[in-house]
Amino acid sequence: MWEAAMIAVFLLQFAATANNLGSKEFTNNVTDTLNGLLLANNYDKKIRPDFGVNMHIKSLGPVVEDAAMYTMDVYFRQSWYDRRLKFTLPGISELSMSWLFLEKIWKPDTYFLNGKKSHLHRITSPNKFVRMRHDGHLTYSMRLTLSATCKMHLKKFPLDSQVCPLVIGSYGYTSKDMVYSWSGSGVGLEPGVEMAQYLIVNISTNGHVFAVRSTGSKVNNTEIYSVVQAYFFLKRSIGYYVLQIYVPCTLIVCCSWISFWITPSDVAGRTSLAVTTVLSITTLGFGGRSQLPKVGHATALDWYVIICFAFAFAVMIEYAVINFTDKLAKDIKKLLEEKKLKEQKEKETEAKVEDNHEPIEFVDEGENLEELLQPKYVFRPNRWYSLPGDLHERNLREVVYDIVESPPGSMESPLPWFQQKLKATIRFWKEVHFIPQNMTIEAEQKFHKVDMFARRAFPLAFVSLASIYALLYTYYITDKDDENDESIIGVVLAKSDQKPL
Repeated sequence: MWEAAMIAVFLLQFAATANNLGSKEFTNNVTDTLNGLLLANNYDKKIRPDFGVNMHIKSLGPVVEDAAMYTMDVYFRQSWYDRRLKFTLPGISELSMSWLFLEKIWKPDTYFLNGKKSHLHRITSPNKFVRMRHDGHLTYSMRLTLSATCKMHLKKFPLDSQVCPLVIGSYGYTSKDMVYSWSGSGVGLEPGVEMAQYLIVNISTNGHVFAVRSTGSKVNNTEIYSVVQAYFFLKRSIGYYVLQIYVPCTLIVCCSWISFWITPSDVAGRTSLAVTTVLSITTLGFGGRSQLPKVGHATALDWYVIICFAFAFAVMIEYAVINFTDKLAKDIKKLLEEKKLKEQKEKETEAKVEDNHEPIEFVDEGENLEELLQPKYVFRPNRWYSLPGDLHERNLREVVYDIVESPPGSMESPLPWFQQKLKATIRFWKEVHFIPQNMTIEAEQKFHKVDMFARRAFPLAFVSLASIYALLYTYYITDKDDENDESIIGVVLAKSDQKPL
């Protein structure tokens, strides 16, 4: 037993020693191979090979409308063939090299044409490496955070959709030196990637195209570069704006209609409700816009807030009309009461005449006859009021001129003339429905028809306008301007099947 155990230990030690010797031999072979590939006489990193790119998106967002910019975290991979780096090692088809190896070989000068702020992650070490295949194929991978420009079309905000491009090309090599193309699937998306602001509808790639860039030289002022493009189709999530603006503004407008059920005599109640709703919509719709895009045209959200503000303000106007006509009716009622007292006084005077058989003067002591004949309520011909459609029996101008017309030259019987003109005035106001037929009706019931009409007209008009608003911004008004979207990257693009300019 003891001898068998010693033999087993010896065999294990022998296997471990052989394994260590094999590992050292393997390392030496790899080192010798790399040194042989990178000898100064065999490899010149200034000479470029063929080239291709692909990209895997780790996260996307946020999209900043004010800065017309979007951000994403990506694994950016570039691949090319460098025939000078072919190697042959038994059992090895690919070598993974650190970022230090990149300093000794050729690598592309790729940059993002519409990039604004981009950086390479360096914690805990630079996040990049290169894989080298036995046939000379190299894959250069790095983790980047990219911020690129995206021209925003905000006419339909927040019902808008955006198309954000990413344009990749060489900084120094023209299309004669290097041609870019997407390798593999082009752009991949990490499973579960979501954005709070937008829904990612689609990601598409545009193959090799030519970009014409100005050089500033008088001899040859343009150069043609090879670029590839990726497009991110984003649709804005409307839930935030529905909860924060659309629903509150709609409810405030509905609250303003409560005024139609409050008695017209409650001036403080109706006025305070109308003013509160107007101020609330102003604060909610126009005040808190610090997080919203600042554009020179009205967006879809602006138009909805304007509609809500107009309806809330119209409620104030409706009550102002009621209050104004109420005052006119009270003035006319006061005139009628004075006329009634005058008639009663005349009857008493006639009764005294019959009883005493003495002449009684119609003018009191100290009262001037001209003052008696001067009308207390003058309706000027240049002041007009809205009349119902069925009032076409008499001409309004004739009625008003009848009221303010000077009394006839004969001053023998002034009271019959006064009664005639007073009756014409009262008849006019009754015809336009400013005075109730029955003077015993309470004041708050005078304009019941106005509020009853408003209770139906305001909701119906608001629902109709909201429906038209939804139809227009859903089917007819588009996101994009008439400009060519290809100009957003600052270069003129021509498709690859066309000849360079």
